Amino acid sequence: MKSLKERFEDDMFALGSIVKRCLKMFLKDGMSVFFSLLAPLIVFLLYVLFLADIQVDTVTSAFPEGFEASKTLVKSFVDNWMVSGVLGVACITVSLSANSIMVQDKQRGQIRDCLASPVKRGVITAAYFVFNFVVTVTICTIVYVVCIIYLAASGSFAMTAADAFAVFGVLLFSVLSATLITVFIASFFRTEAALSGFIGVLSAAIGFLTGAFMPLSIFPKGVQYVSELLPGTHSSGIFRHFLMGGALDNLVATVPEAAQAGLRSGLEDAFSMQLDFFGKTIDIDVMAIYVGLLIVVFAVVNLTVGTKLLDLSERKRLVAKKNKSAGKTSE
Repeated sequence: MKSLKERFEDDMFALGSIVKRCLKMFLKDGMSVFFSLLAPLIVFLLYVLFLADIQVDTVTSAFPEGFEASKTLVKSFVDNWMVSGVLGVACITVSLSANSIMVQDKQRGQIRDCLASPVKRGVITAAYFVFNFVVTVTICTIVYVVCIIYLAASGSFAMTAADAFAVFGVLLFSVLSATLITVFIASFFRTEAALSGFIGVLSAAIGFLTGAFMPLSIFPKGVQYVSELLPGTHSSGIFRHFLMGGALDNLVATVPEAAQAGLRSGLEDAFSMQLDFFGKTIDIDVMAIYVGLLIVVFAVVNLTVGTKLLDLSERKRLVAKKNKSAGKTSE
């Protein structure tokens, strides 16, 4: 009988082997990698080309009457707001797309090799999660670097070095949350076509629901409350705290001290730097706790329910195949 150490080493070897296989399959499909990276960059490009001026006008109108806002500082504030939204959305959409490998394995029956082996079900689920996490962090980091380059080139960079590193830490935190949730959601899908359809619908809606494309403050309260249940909304709020803090300070400093508190509060509320969570204003600490709790919950769910879904999905696939074969025989 193997010792605990030997069993652990076997599990880690199996985990590494499955992750390596998934990465090879993902990288083999160059177009999939390209579009996973391109999707969040297209969102940012659309903002730069079409939405920037609208948001600049919104911020300018919030200034006290008689005071002219600096266009440069306003643009810096708005640019950092959009980068926050792009990163928040990218963590979700890229992670969801990476689950195509898991669904592909189920559709083609390749997961049977793992299920028929001595490898624990929890190790298989963990391998798909680790693969997803690595891919999502890599692509989102590239997107973050591109956004930083844009902010620096356009004169909108307003973060300290500490803030820039903090944003990367938030990115890892957000990807962890998104990966745990999307792996669980994707475990219910058995075909790539169904997953692709779901990704298309979610990608179109998630930017609005998390306040990435338009500030949540413009939506009805009911929509805001639904949006604030999503972890992506809170992740985007944390991103805003670090990305927009310096730009907000610079912007507020241009008005007299008596008007600064009102302007700061108005912009924080309008651009969801603070969230109205069912009538109570919450800041970054509560947002982080909310996302952290969801991480714990979905980690447990994936290691319990998620492992059973692998077996259930395979049984359903075999039953469908058997029924299809029986139908052809009867004909």
